Amino acid sequence: MDDQIPQDQPQDAELLTPLPRQQGKAITMSFPDAMREIIKGKSVARIEWANKDYCLLRVGWLTIFIENKFRGWKVNDGDMEAEDWFVVKEIN
Repeated sequence: MDDQIPQDQPQDAELLTPLPRQQGKAITMSFPDAMREIIKGKSVARIEWANKDYCLLRVGWLTIFIENKFRGWKVNDGDMEAEDWFVVKEIN
């Protein structure tokens, strides 16, 4: 039996998430870390959302872009306890 991964199969780094990975660096973060990134001017999202929603600081308010609109974001306990936050690299 051949233990090698066939060439048409994804490598281990590609199995869990479509997010780009760098060896030795985590691809997700906690809510407090995500808020630090928002304060730095970045946008963040959750893997669980699996869509184009994202959060950012906009005109001094914590804001979520959802259903093609910016809205005030009421953070819930699920978001605060989540460990699947990531920085959104590009927003189209």
